[in-house]
Amino acid sequence: VTSTVRRVKLCRVHARTDQDLLRTGLDNTPRFERTYRIQPVLTTHCIPLRSDAVDKTDLDRRLEEILRADRVVWTAIEQARAFDLLDWWIVSGAVYNAVWNALTGKPFGYGIKDIDLFYFDADTSWEAEDQVIRRGARHFSRSIPVEIRNQARVHLWYQSHFGRPITPLRDCRDSIAKFACETHAVGVRLHENDRLEICAPYGLDAIFDLRIVPNLRTRNRRTHEAKAQRAQHLWPGIEVEPWPDCAIMRCPHVEDWDALHALLMRAFAYMQDRIDPPSSLHRMTPKDVAAKARDEICYLAHDGNDLIGCIFCKVDSDLLYVGKLAVDPKHQGQGIGRALMAAAEAEARGMRLKGLQLQTRIELVENHQAFARLGFIKTAETAHPGFERHTSVTMRKIL
Repeated sequence: VTSTVRRVKLCRVHARTDQDLLRTGLDNTPRFERTYRIQPVLTTHCIPLRSDAVDKTDLDRRLEEILRADRVVWTAIEQARAFDLLDWWIVSGAVYNAVWNALTGKPFGYGIKDIDLFYFDADTSWEAEDQVIRRGARHFSRSIPVEIRNQARVHLWYQSHFGRPITPLRDCRDSIAKFACETHAVGVRLHENDRLEICAPYGLDAIFDLRIVPNLRTRNRRTHEAKAQRAQHLWPGIEVEPWPDCAIMRCPHVEDWDALHALLMRAFAYMQDRIDPPSSLHRMTPKDVAAKARDEICYLAHDGNDLIGCIFCKVDSDLLYVGKLAVDPKHQGQGIGRALMAAAEAEARGMRLKGLQLQTRIELVENHQAFARLGFIKTAETAHPGFERHTSVTMRKIL
């Protein structure tokens, strides 16, 4: 973690205190028993910069080509390799800004305020980190400041600044996954054999789509919005997905099963006359929905007193199977489905499961694409009993 919103330059030739680290993009609230409240303040007026020509099957290669061609960022990557820190990564802005500059014709270094260098060292003393930062001030080029931070010591100062504790991070990958925006969760490092390693827990699609996606596993709406506003100012074609204006909570019980059943019916109505066989939902009654919620894990999304979304989950071996993801049609397109899926992902991580799995009908191609944007990949096609053709697609997301 490093500072993110209106960051102080922390290249540090002089001594500093942990007060420098007041603003961050990381959150580690362990479970999704939390509430999101947001006003949709981010209005996007995009020029059509999203390119259908981007090869989404080989974005790792595209990213490496862009970084190697960027004299500013690649110099920092090579210098970081020579600096030889433990578990080091160049993360976030320097990486995705280089892509946006390449896609929009901006010069090298445009929009990059500083270069964030993470490392992970079991010596969590302030003195050890300060010594590394002082050494870095002499090592790195002065063209763009380099901020160096030991992610192993984040938990030591986090509560005093943000009012809640954080469990110690496992490594730098763990920290990268907790940025306020999924788009910004990216890091690279260069090995001695010149191989570039990429860490992108939520994929690279959003970066190449010029799209800022909130990381709903965190409670960092403020940083997401501040980052988005700055990005739209510098790259006017950026599209921003706003933080959803809803409350998402795990439900131990539901008082109105009829309302939940009605929500599912409204959300699944579009499938009629499109899928064969029909959805099993049509055979379910409110009592069946109540039994399903008792037997499984259920998260609900509310807008005030209105029930607007739900997701059901159950453990299946070392995976969490998710199903009956539903958003009221009047509230679709507001990020609620993403928030519900993030709740399921947080549940799976809390159980230390390997990933998420779901099934969607083979006819619903738009659903395949939506789940792919959330990091799912197709693993199988199956058929319902009595059908010779494939009727369902199985998709999985490894955590």
